[in-house]
Amino acid sequence: MALHLPTPRSKSVPQKTTGLDGLKVTVAAAAAAGVAKSQETSRGLAGLTATVSIAQLRAEIGNDGLRQAAIDAGRTPPSDRTLRRWAQQDRIPHPEVAELAQRRAAITRLGGVNAVAQRIGRSPSSVRKYVAGKTNELRNDAKSKLTAARATDTMRKAGVLNPDGTPKVATIRVTGRVHVRNGDEAGYDYRTRTLDFGNSDVPFSADESREIAAALANDDQARVVAILERHATLDYPENKGFDVYGDQFGFHFDAIEKLDVTWH
Repeated sequence: MALHLPTPRSKSVPQKTTGLDGLKVTVAAAAAAGVAKSQETSRGLAGLTATVSIAQLRAEIGNDGLRQAAIDAGRTPPSDRTLRRWAQQDRIPHPEVAELAQRRAAITRLGGVNAVAQRIGRSPSSVRKYVAGKTNELRNDAKSKLTAARATDTMRKAGVLNPDGTPKVATIRVTGRVHVRNGDEAGYDYRTRTLDFGNSDVPFSADESREIAAALANDDQARVVAILERHATLDYPENKGFDVYGDQFGFHFDAIEKLDVTWH
């Protein structure tokens, strides 16, 4: 009788690199894109994004703030009519202006230049240069502090933190096209599967929940995929046999079609 084995994995799909557990791992770009789409459509992920609407940008930094972002990007200040069109379309057509506007609004949400400077241990001048795009990245320690502060603010507003600041626990269900890797052995497709981590013997812990919420809040969708893959590899009961997760081992998504998260 013929043996029905899974089909060998197809050619390598486009990858993204992210950091996890002190290592660099690669995940499928299509899976990361699926997480980004879920952030737009899933109720449990609403608000868990560092990028806010243009209407919210106008409310936070005003027309003057949007104009200053355009000036900082080397463009002509937009007219009132143009600003209204941006808000109606929820789109700034110039990526560099959009980035500086989002950056300016994030600093405003955290209390302004002086408050952020004190929080990350840098001078107000350094923060102003960052807001204006004269410095694209802060130094490593300041960058990580600012990233953490922005994530915490986003998580709090999205309602995934308890009043005392501790994380709520995520119940996760994910549907996607997956395959397994085992070192030098050929990988095999499992096609589309739904993993219900909430009903697993080992559900997501509070630490994992904070980790995935922070990645979502920072729009680091590749890191979200890696966290899901690691949990599926090490803790999901259907995937026994792995005691390590990495590029060459474990459970990997080629694409994510749907990510549902509820917080308790």
